[in-house]
Amino acid sequence: MPICAECRTVDAAIEDLDVDPPRPWCLGCATVLVAAGDPVLNYRNVGDGAAEYSRVLCGRSTAVLPFG
Repeated sequence: MPICAECRTVDAAIEDLDVDPPRPWCLGCATVLVAAGDPVLNYRNVGDGAAEYSRVLCGRSTAVLPFG
């Protein structure tokens, strides 16, 4: 399992697919991005916490989420 690219201390929950190479984020660091208004919208689940990130994203983001 990949380690978070930001804090480098926790296993990643999601992987940002909008950057090359894809960037792994732990739940804590990814949640900070949502609160800052810069959420990861195009992501792949890679570990524990991905479902929680999805709930945070839907509940706290004003970004338009892609469907389909």
